[in-house]
Amino acid sequence: MAYLRVTFAKWTVDTNSPEAQEAYHKIATDGLRVFRNQPGFIRYRLMVADNHTTVAVAEWENPELGKVGAQHYRDWMRESGIAQYIKLETSDGEIVVAS
Repeated sequence: MAYLRVTFAKWTVDTNSPEAQEAYHKIATDGLRVFRNQPGFIRYRLMVADNHTTVAVAEWENPELGKVGAQHYRDWMRESGIAQYIKLETSDGEIVVAS
């Protein structure tokens, strides 16, 4: 069964700010490349929930690959400078229903 990670990010800057827009661009280019280079990666989605919150969903083939891949992505977020703007809270588990 596939594995899902849902991460709420609380931003220290407004999610409509130039800093956030630059971060979204980095995520859409370099960040997605980091994900795609990880074994077992299936898909990633990022949405803006409000002026200081985004929600990210990453799907993986299994928990082992997902946890390793997520750590690589978080390492990239620190290196890219994005981590300075956010505090993360993640929930994860196996997908039991999908369409």
